[in-house]
Amino acid sequence: MALNGYAAIGGRAGTSHIGGAERQTALLARELARRGHAVSLVTLDHGQADGETVQGVRVFKAYARDAGLPGLRFFSPRLTGIWSALRRASADVYYQRMAEQTTGIVAMFCRRHGKRFFFASASDYDCLADLPRLPKLRESRLYQYGLRRADRVLVQTRRQQELMRAGFGVEAEVLSNAAEDLAEGSVSAAPGADGSGEVWGLRVLWVGRYTPEKRLAWVFEIAGACSNLTFEIVGDAAGGSRYAEDLKSRAKRCVNVRLLGRVAHEQIAALYRRSDVLLCTSEREGFPNTFLEAWSLGVPVVTTFDPDGVVAEFGLGRVAADVPGVIEALQVTAADRAARERMRASCRAYFEREHRVERVVDRFEALLASTGSGA
Repeated sequence: MALNGYAAIGGRAGTSHIGGAERQTALLARELARRGHAVSLVTLDHGQADGETVQGVRVFKAYARDAGLPGLRFFSPRLTGIWSALRRASADVYYQRMAEQTTGIVAMFCRRHGKRFFFASASDYDCLADLPRLPKLRESRLYQYGLRRADRVLVQTRRQQELMRAGFGVEAEVLSNAAEDLAEGSVSAAPGADGSGEVWGLRVLWVGRYTPEKRLAWVFEIAGACSNLTFEIVGDAAGGSRYAEDLKSRAKRCVNVRLLGRVAHEQIAALYRRSDVLLCTSEREGFPNTFLEAWSLGVPVVTTFDPDGVVAEFGLGRVAADVPGVIEALQVTAADRAARERMRASCRAYFEREHRVERVVDRFEALLASTGSGA
């Protein structure tokens, strides 16, 4: 289940936000369908036909995003719509990703109908005992209810596994994130790749939402100290905000920073290919899809967040704690071409070993079998 997953699964573009949770769910669903499993996905109602098949996956719609009266729509059409769509999906195992009140609703449905429920975390925030992203009591209560009644709780890292145990008393299992191998795909022209403008030194790519925990503001300070580097920024805010507008204004004052805005997924490979380094300035993440996409093309990262220490352990880039550390890491990387080539080889090998879609779904199928259903 992924209410915002219609566009990610291959439905009409622009109908819904495609975040990491939606992309992971879509990758899993499509590969399971390709292997012959009967796979369904419950999404919001965007006017599509109920039960249509998209890339081998049947899609059932729950409710329209803005339907219902404030204060009452939690019950109808949201609760009733989700419940009805889950019933029409008629699955043996139900899978839902990301901490939200939907977790509890799916768990209730599965208990009522004798079905199995898999919950998967989408970031470290899902595993923190104080649930900072679920400030409303109803949301946090429903999430915790569902979390504790899941047949399997899947997390992205050992760190999340420890947080689940400490914060909720839940024993979780680590299942790596998957990513498409961008090295195998066709390459569309990258935005801004028209040859205009001067380029200095290494190309550094930053991809993400304009939110405080991503710390995009750090990039402008870093760029000011690294005039020999070019910084390209992909992303935007989920909605218009003063915070996002302030960031865009700052970017205009940095001669070696280019804002590319939102970029279609089919163009992202071209951006990684023309980049030397992926930069991550986040305070906290899960296991970023951007890392996996970059590594599939042999692009190392310079990052303030290292999931389970794999960047440092396997030579997938460099890790820094603050702005001066990032500046140093970028300059060392720029100066040492041989080290960059070693990191490129390490990135590609690590991706092949741990994060190819086929390898991750092999592990997921083993979990299905050990839970008592081949779904």
